[in-house]
Amino acid sequence: MVYILLRQILIMAFLMAVGVGLMKKGMLSQQGCRDLGAILLNVVIPCVILKSYMIGFSYEKLRELGESAVLSLLSLVLAMAISWLFFGKRKGIQNFASAFGNAGFIGIPLTQAVFGTEAVFYVAAYVAFLNLFQWTYGLYIMTGDREVIHIAAILKNPVFISIGLGVVMFLLPVSIPGFMVKTVGYIADMNTPLAMIILGSYLVKTDLRSIFLSKEIYMCVLLRLLIIPLATLGVFVILPVDNIVIIMVVLIAASTSVGGNIAIFAQQYNKDYILSVRTVCLSTILSIVTIPAFFCAVQAVFTK
Repeated sequence: MVYILLRQILIMAFLMAVGVGLMKKGMLSQQGCRDLGAILLNVVIPCVILKSYMIGFSYEKLRELGESAVLSLLSLVLAMAISWLFFGKRKGIQNFASAFGNAGFIGIPLTQAVFGTEAVFYVAAYVAFLNLFQWTYGLYIMTGDREVIHIAAILKNPVFISIGLGVVMFLLPVSIPGFMVKTVGYIADMNTPLAMIILGSYLVKTDLRSIFLSKEIYMCVLLRLLIIPLATLGVFVILPVDNIVIIMVVLIAASTSVGGNIAIFAQQYNKDYILSVRTVCLSTILSIVTIPAFFCAVQAVFTK
């Protein structure tokens, strides 16, 4: 598994390099990046989630969906608790950055590569809870203002809509026409290259030297990439869950780099945008090493 994971991360690194090249050559503008990000978040990722739910209903799958939801919720609550312990309200950007990973852009592509598209069925619950907490608790710790939380906006989020629709399709005995399945599949296949090109464009916007010299972000990156994943692993080891694939999928999501939403929120609410972009960039670069290293530990624990 570690070899497959490492190979996929290298592929993703090269795709990020394509994004860097496109930006430097002027073939991709900042507005173009924003447009691609909108397509990814509003169309492609929802299609990836829908595709994972286009499977026949079984009580076994329903039980596994419940297990993945419980593990996802537990993982995120643990991450938020650890981040609060280190940063509290004083450092909202660092608190948000260490608590919330990039499960959509990185977690889903890695899950697809290692376990196949059907495993996205398990990570969808993590993505749903992640979005819920980012738009509520995350916005609160970043701004210190409860008034910025809008439940209606959360419910209109395409990711939530796709998960809700996917669960309905899974539970009801409906047959999806073949042409619709193929259409959704073609769009879903855009996820990895599009996400990595966008992440690559982030690197061009930031002075890499300043990223590595910025001491204030190292602690939150250390939490996000190592301390929180290891703490999550420690908790999962003692839980009575037999399906190792579900555990692995949630651990992949829990070990991803800082999520890109932090930069969007920081810009929207007049917080430290530069600091937020630096945390995204540094954690993304370092995750090329930390994710395979972490899963060496995971494999050692679960293959005893």
